[in-house]
Amino acid sequence: MMNTRALWLAIIVVTGFIVAVIAGGLAWIGGVSTAMAILTGGAAFSGFILLALTVANFLTRDTS
Repeated sequence: MMNTRALWLAIIVVTGFIVAVIAGGLAWIGGVSTAMAILTGGAAFSGFILLALTVANFLTRDTS
């Protein structure tokens, strides 16, 4: 059986990348400088990854 943890981690990272690109793009379109838009994307990526991994850990934890 395939290890599903690696698959879920890949899905979370790819989704985090998409969130980062959208956040950075929206910031750049909104008139923020390019460097600040990149920082916005990085913050969105790290925030999403931390939240998604925390939720995944909560949902897969053994309750006993």
